[in-house]
Amino acid sequence: MIKKIIRNYTHRLLMPRGRNYISDHQLETGWTKIKEAYKNKQICILYKKTDIKSKGTIILAHPYLADAKLFFLRRGHAEMYLKLGFDVFLFDFNGFGESPFLNFEYEEDLMIVAEFAKSLNPDQSVSGHGISFGASHTLTYATFKNNVFDNIIIENCLDSNLSYYKKRNKRLHFLMLGLMKAFPNVNKNHDYTKSIKNLKNVSNVLFIYNTEDDLTTIEMGKQLLQNCNIPGKLEIFSGKHLNAFQDNEKRYFQVISSFLEGFDDKA
Repeated sequence: MIKKIIRNYTHRLLMPRGRNYISDHQLETGWTKIKEAYKNKQICILYKKTDIKSKGTIILAHPYLADAKLFFLRRGHAEMYLKLGFDVFLFDFNGFGESPFLNFEYEEDLMIVAEFAKSLNPDQSVSGHGISFGASHTLTYATFKNNVFDNIIIENCLDSNLSYYKKRNKRLHFLMLGLMKAFPNVNKNHDYTKSIKNLKNVSNVLFIYNTEDDLTTIEMGKQLLQNCNIPGKLEIFSGKHLNAFQDNEKRYFQVISSFLEGFDDKA
């Protein structure tokens, strides 16, 4: 009970945006919604099949915003992938949107979604596309020996989650440093320059960064690419953090399409 109270307090302190979700059922029209359970965790998933012959499955992992999964519906990423011929899966990390908070094991959330998606389309290739917060956990899940990803797109990923707090909130940065001293394992999976060296099953990585992004910088992208243990490519777009698609829609579409065209349905 005490551990649960501490976790909930820490979540409120470190992840306040997760509690500000405003649903929009109109955006979800035509999508199938389920709650997929694993142990005591429930993850809310939206999915939709493309209207054309499917080229594969794409799982989108949202940034650290109150919008959670709706980010991809509001910004247009989901529609883009449907037009490209991919079956699309969206979800809320636990503590965001319609997924109740349980713990900070966000890579486990992605595992739940990925295994569900694979069970529906076992013969299709599976791609992961994570943005910012979602990118870091896409990367971490891709280090699991049983992950189902054939390729991943890592957009606006930090080098370490400590860089976020150092940039956005100095008080929380010092709190995290203190927690790491008291509990050495609290931040064990969040140095992404190390995680990127241990990708498994994935054949290729596309990195996306922005010229005017002062949070997840191009230098971070270059460091991730340099440390990556599999083939990777870095694409740089104009615009601020999270705005690569909306500020460069045509080129973004072309880059994504070109990257994924080699990973069509394996059947």
